[in-house]
Amino acid sequence: MGLDWNPIGKPKPEHEEEFEQLFKLLGDSTASMTWRERIKRLLRGVDREAAKQRWFEIQISPFETLNAPRVGMDPKADEWARRQFRENAKAGETEEKFLEELRGHYVLALAPPCDGLPLYSNGSAGYVELFSFRAQFIANDCKEIVGDALLEKCYRSSLAPGLASLGGELKACAGNYALAHGVSHVADKRDIEAGEDSPDRKAHILFSAARWCEYWSSRGHGLEAYF
Repeated sequence: MGLDWNPIGKPKPEHEEEFEQLFKLLGDSTASMTWRERIKRLLRGVDREAAKQRWFEIQISPFETLNAPRVGMDPKADEWARRQFRENAKAGETEEKFLEELRGHYVLALAPPCDGLPLYSNGSAGYVELFSFRAQFIANDCKEIVGDALLEKCYRSSLAPGLASLGGELKACAGNYALAHGVSHVADKRDIEAGEDSPDRKAHILFSAARWCEYWSSRGHGLEAYF
């Protein structure tokens, strides 16, 4: 499957501390914990499902931040839903029922272009959303550029400050590489015409990744490293 980055929700006002605590509690990795911390975690008998439910209750989703059109609330989204019905209608299903089931659905495909909806994404594959960044491009095409230490950070989930730090490191790395190879002109372009293994493309991947990190972290969102 490879590495994809998903933005996680951000805490609702006055829930920042609880949000951070639940983020750490729900983290899958205990590699950085001492043996005492691991034992305490086991003894607490944490109900992970209840903790996860609470975590979602106190967060603002990436969909809300993008403010994409929603089915049942925006004519453009309703027309999109009707088109989906016409193209994928099941036997016995009515358009009215189909639209009602989709009511409230955010249509990211209708959201204005921005760095939070990256060019490099597996969103069209269906297992992640369009706001997901395909960070496997960094691992495959830019490993020698970023180095092992920075690449390792790309595989770590983090809250907004950590994502901002990652973006800053990637931007600096991209800038140095682009300057050395004379391709600094790609820094702010959404898309370019360049060979897959060209310096232009590699620099563009890194600049795009850095802008994605900046977009989401500056709006209070963190990172889920999904692989």
